[in-house]
This record gives sequence, C-alpha cells and structure tokens, in this order.
Amino acid sequence: MDYIHINKLITTSIYKQIADSISKAIDIGLLKYNDRLPTEKEVCEAFSISNTAVRMAYDKLIKEERIKRIKGKGTFVTNRKNYKTPLHAYYELEIADSNSKNYQYKVILLNRLIKDVSVFRSLKLKPSDKCYEIDSVIKRDNNPVMLEKVYFPKRFFSNFRNIHEKYRGLFDFIEKVNGYTIKHFHSTFSAINASNSEALLLNIEPDDAICFVRTMIVDEKDEVIAYVCSYFPGSFTDFEVIVHAI
Repeated sequence: MDYIHINKLITTSIYKQIADSISKAIDIGLLKYNDRLPTEKEVCEAFSISNTAVRMAYDKLIKEERIKRIKGKGTFVTNRKNYKTPLHAYYELEIADSNSKNYQYKVILLNRLIKDVSVFRSLKLKPSDKCYEIDSVIKRDNNPVMLEKVYFPKRFFSNFRNIHEKYRGLFDFIEKVNGYTIKHFHSTFSAINASNSEALLLNIEPDDAICFVRTMIVDEKDEVIAYVCSYFPGSFTDFEVIVHAI
C-alpha cells in the first residue's frame, strides 16, 4: 500500500490524491494487471481518512477503466488494453518478431513429436508420421495478446533443427526458410473456455472466455503443410468485419 501518498496539508482533495497515486503506480508498472488493491476499509484505517474519500477514488478509477470490482473477491487492476483488428488481418500479429517495438514474440516450446488426434486429422497424417510443434506467446505492452501453437509435418519440414535461430514469424519460416509458396489459408473461429495452462500463459483466469482460431495453411500443390491453433483473451480482443460497398 506504500504506493498511495496522501498529504493532508494541501488543498488537493483526498480522493483525488488516492486516485492519482494508484494511477501513477499502474503507469510505472508498480501495479500490474490483476494485482489486488487494498480494501476501502484497509485504506481508511492506514491513513485515518473517511470511507467516502476512498470510495470516490475507487469509483473514479473504475469509471476510467483502470481498476475493477469483483463481487466477493475484491478490487483489481485492469489496465490491459483491448486489441482490435479486422477479421481478415488478424494474422498480422504473427509476423511480429522479437525486435518489434509494439510486440514481443517469445517461443516457449519446441517439440519434435506429438500425438494429438485432432492435429493429425487436420494434417492428414498417419499414426506413424512425425510432426513438429512450436508454441509461442505474443505480447503487446508486456501483456499477452495471443498464444500460438503451430504444427509442422516432418515430411514437409525436415529443415527444423535450427528453428529457434531462424524462426521470425510463421510465413517467413514457411516461405523464406523452407521455400514453400503459400497459396491460401482458411480459419475457423470459435469461443471456448480457457484451460489452466492457457489461462496461465495468457494471464487470465481459468474458464475465462477465449477466441480459438484453427487455421490450415495450404501450399501451391493444395497440400496442407501446417496447422495453427491461436488463442486470444476474449475480454481483450475484438474482431471486426469491414464491408465495402461496390
């Protein structure tokens, strides 16, 4: 609570000092998304001030969408910004590399062999086939905006050993590193509840709504050469469809 500063000797209202202190703590990263704030009673007791002042400060920050109240749990920081993108252009996220000013791209898992029925079915693989997997988290302003899982059949991607050194986006890896030409890709969107692992990586709560996008990437020979599962935090992601009149 030491990020709250109150000076009773100045004319600035107490509630505004509290609100400004919390806002500043959020801005400088001292308070982060989902951090729990002290209760109104705790602030009152710590600074010997009225409950009205604390309530007004919290109400101001709630109106500014800097904090939120969750009934039965408390008051929490909610400074994550919504990411809005045209539906047809959401894949622009994944060309962001680790040097981008807006996005931070982090590969968290490289796996040589998976045995996932849905993945094998989507890639038309046999049980004896091998498949590579790359799991990545893409952040904006240090907040996760997407969890991405990409699956590559070994028969198409034998050049996989140095993936951690060369991988700078899915399209670059497929076309520039491996020499394929992407003819098209098609995606299906659905809403699901986050599992424990998905919630942990996206910095949300288990069972929170997430946007789940499944994408099959097809080359010029009409073969599915990669399968992508993308997970977006539902509360912080907006997709929009732009219709152009002719």
